[in-house]
Amino acid sequence: MHRAASRFRTVTDWADTRHSFSFGDHYEPTNTSFGALLVHNEDRVRSGSGYADHPHRDAEIITWVLSGSLVHEDSRGHTGIVHRGVAQRMSAGSGIVHAERNDAFRLDPAAPAEPVHFVQMWIRPDESGVPPSYQQRPLAIDDLNRNWLALASGRTADAVISLGSRDSTLWVTTLAPGQSRRLPAAERLHVYLASGVVDVESVGLLQAGDALRIAGEAQLLITGVVGAELLAWELAA
Repeated sequence: MHRAASRFRTVTDWADTRHSFSFGDHYEPTNTSFGALLVHNEDRVRSGSGYADHPHRDAEIITWVLSGSLVHEDSRGHTGIVHRGVAQRMSAGSGIVHAERNDAFRLDPAAPAEPVHFVQMWIRPDESGVPPSYQQRPLAIDDLNRNWLALASGRTADAVISLGSRDSTLWVTTLAPGQSRRLPAAERLHVYLASGVVDVESVGLLQAGDALRIAGEAQLLITGVVGAELLAWELAA
């Protein structure tokens, strides 16, 4: 179990970021990744601000917005507004430069000026140096209330977006108070509580920002206590 308060934190005058793994100036040799999962950041960025052009390579970068919106622009000509109910993946491959800003009103005058809250995750790809690519697709947010939804996957055909990592799948679900669901079956599982409170079989209560790293298949039962949203990475051992 990794509690929310134990995460690394980066604060600027326009952003507040919590890092589940070593990132940037924050380094802990025993906490650099979990399987293919390299980065798991939770960001809050104020309106009109964001990350200017910066490079990436050899990473599958998945962004999931919890509230607000984020504008993506990259050196390959891709542009998109990512908001609640939209899954986004950028495969950095051989190299790409992109920017992420909370300024959707620049492209859409009707867009509200409000903070954006999102989770960004990086997965190690199966192959290095592939051509960069981008994918952005909407989904029916109510589907999260019914079961685990495959948001991004390298092998699940009906996933919302694809990944260049065949053994990695990001599952997302929501739980109302009293509603229960078992964790997906996986050799390795990273479970992150994005919001709410849940009770996990044999573990106890998780609060928003807490995470579990599970090795060996353990389809624990999770029950909502306060309306919750969970992100679970299925990973190879």
